Amino acid sequence: MTTILVTTDGSDLGQQALAHAHNLAQALGARLTALTVHPDPAPLVGEFAYVPAPTPEEDRAAEEELRAGVERQLPGGTLRVERAGGRTIPRVILDVAAQEQASMIVMSTHGRSGLGRALLGSVAEAVAHHSPVPVLLIRAGQVPTTWTR
Repeated sequence: MTTILVTTDGSDLGQQALAHAHNLAQALGARLTALTVHPDPAPLVGEFAYVPAPTPEEDRAAEEELRAGVERQLPGGTLRVERAGGRTIPRVILDVAAQEQASMIVMSTHGRSGLGRALLGSVAEAVAHHSPVPVLLIRAGQVPTTWTR
């Protein structure tokens, strides 16, 4: 069976990617796996900064909220929650895609360019560049497509 991996962070943009992936999975009869990645906080703010890790209760509450959002969008889909654990977010996405034997990755992109991309980087660009499978990028505000065979 074909597997589609869709990334989400629970934001409105992530929900758009879920909607596109859900429609595509229905058209293809594919299994859908949603993935969210918790980054390591220290590398995001600098080598010497201290960022407290979320408490187990905060982690559980955030995961439950995300799981509820995924279940609303993807009835019957599964959610994987991964911790970066020293890896970059694109690396985690590619590793999970390989583990799930995904035939496609669907993810949203903010569509940043110029200085914004230079400063913040682009997870979507890195995944698309290194992925051995097709990557469908959903731009902010893109209306979910109804896919047919």
